[in-house]
Amino acid sequence: MSESAGGGQGLRAGYRRLRRWASHSLLEPDYPLVAIEVRPRAVAAVRLAREGGGVVLGAASVVEIPEGVLDVSLTRPNLVDSARFGVVLQTALERAGALSGGPVSLVLPDPAIRLALVSAEGLEGRGPEIEETIRFRLHKALPFDVRAARLAWDGPGGEQALVAVALNEVVVEYEEALDALGFRPGLIEVSTLALASLWEAEGIGGDRLLVNWDEGYVSFLLMRGDQPLLVRTLPGEIGLESVARQAASTLQFYKERLSGGELLDVVLRAAAYSPEDSAGALEGALGRRPRILQPWAALGPAEPDLSAQAVAGAAASALRRVA
Repeated sequence: MSESAGGGQGLRAGYRRLRRWASHSLLEPDYPLVAIEVRPRAVAAVRLAREGGGVVLGAASVVEIPEGVLDVSLTRPNLVDSARFGVVLQTALERAGALSGGPVSLVLPDPAIRLALVSAEGLEGRGPEIEETIRFRLHKALPFDVRAARLAWDGPGGEQALVAVALNEVVVEYEEALDALGFRPGLIEVSTLALASLWEAEGIGGDRLLVNWDEGYVSFLLMRGDQPLLVRTLPGEIGLESVARQAASTLQFYKERLSGGELLDVVLRAAAYSPEDSAGALEGALGRRPRILQPWAALGPAEPDLSAQAVAGAAASALRRVA
């Protein structure tokens, strides 16, 4: 996908386009077997391998990012120390057995990319025309100049279009870090949308809530069928009680303002605290216990342990080759 794309194939196809948000080519990129997720405090790498006509997990790794190396931000460059970040990146890839370079999926932390819902009314015509309309509608809502941003959107398939916006200089520095190691970032996506792709494989419809809770932020994505209802990201170090309060307010907004009823599914990516503690904190706020996201479900049964949560974004990105 190019830096911007549109179409009328609905949100599911739109999610695929958003997740294929690439910067260097107007061509549809391949699905790489290797994926990297940059998290606020760690880098996760997943490598799939071909076996018996299909793919299996080759290896996965997580490498912590030292203090003073990365400062995730929407409005300024994120790499405080590019050289040391490159070492972390290289270590994660080497531990995952990805030594030869080539295409790689890159999953960025939610606070580095703004996800927004805009009215789909008037989003017609060719890609450049839609892009200009979206940029105009967002220019007062963003804390940076929208002309200096890359954006991608889902295409007008419903009442609202889901748009991803990021400063070009933020994305470029991550791309350059991979380029320096011989890797080509063919797919670039944001963590919550990567995780949401697992819903496609499960074929679950109805009203659903995804909670992406990592060190340094928590995001909520509400869906009604194939249509987004609400997306919000809260950056910063947020404790169990605070996230529970935010979940409760999200649920209240859903019921009072979005004609919400019973949530068919609540999924939790728990990478900040243990899955058990995280689910327990949300259970009272949501009136039900969320199920822990299992990124390896496409490869067979797996326990929802903390190590799986740490690589969930990279796993979800890589596993689209399986879906």
